[in-house]
Amino acid sequence: MAPHGKELSEDLKKRIVALHKDGLGYKKIAKTLKLSCSTVAKTIQRFNWTGSTQNRPRHGRPKKLSARAQRHIQRLSLGNRRMSAASIAAEVEGVGGQPVSAQTIRRTLHQIGLHGCRPRRKPLLKMMHKKARKQFAEDKQTKDMDYWNHVLWSDETKINLFGSDGVKRVWRQPGEEYKDKCVLPTVKHGGGSVMVWGCMSAAGTGELQFIEGTMNANMYCDILKQSMIPSLRRLGRRAVFQHDNDPKHTSKTTTALLKKLRVKVMDWPSMSPDLNPIEHLWGILKRKIEECKVSNIHQLRDVVMEEWKRTPVATCEALVNSMPKRVKAVLENDGGHTKY
Repeated sequence: MAPHGKELSEDLKKRIVALHKDGLGYKKIAKTLKLSCSTVAKTIQRFNWTGSTQNRPRHGRPKKLSARAQRHIQRLSLGNRRMSAASIAAEVEGVGGQPVSAQTIRRTLHQIGLHGCRPRRKPLLKMMHKKARKQFAEDKQTKDMDYWNHVLWSDETKINLFGSDGVKRVWRQPGEEYKDKCVLPTVKHGGGSVMVWGCMSAAGTGELQFIEGTMNANMYCDILKQSMIPSLRRLGRRAVFQHDNDPKHTSKTTTALLKKLRVKVMDWPSMSPDLNPIEHLWGILKRKIEECKVSNIHQLRDVVMEEWKRTPVATCEALVNSMPKRVKAVLENDGGHTKY
């Protein structure tokens, strides 16, 4: 039998037609020429329709890569998600001996639904982190909104004078890359920044305090006494305080102070910023500050405090209301990363 998918030569097609004209049936022709009956039938039918054994003109150039080669490319890309198109092309050429361009690899991957994207930046989760996150989610999955509404969320963050440290994009036409509107201004030494500690709850933003210099456990304890306690008391007797596992937060000095003040502290899994709604509030705050076009540190401090106080209660409430979904997402991903 002829190999599946191999195109018949013109001579073989003419022999099929000649034998059919001599009165032989499909089965006898197939047996004589060692072909399948369906191949013989299709060849004769095409001749009866067109009066020729030649194939009809094809649309476009045939694909350079076979189905097998495409599957190999898919396996390579799924096996190593960071493998470049050029590296895959070199691998395919090394195995099959067929030169393939990086652009051909990209088109092939696009056809099977794989596209080159910026990877999401997330904390490195080890197995112990995933177990702790899963345990936290299992413990909290039955908590209702009344519980979450009595949590005081806290965190520290850095706010830059000239925007975020993240990747920025602009819309531009060819030749516009050096126009003022298409350039991201930079200054020596970053232009300056401020470090802040803040807290929030479903009832709105709490106290915000600027951090001067490097914060240690003693400075953190001062912040807790001056800023955290007043915000916590506004939530009533059932209030729970949340902070992450930074060494300053878990030091003996801090632990002793919280115990002395009789503060209920939430057990928190490490490497879990996606479970803390204040992380999203920082993002909202920084975007607001970027719109203000601040030119120096003193203005930056004033704008930070002003925008923090102007944060709508509805924004904080919506962030806290997402906690059941955050917990569910951690469980569904077996303690792994979530979209938050």
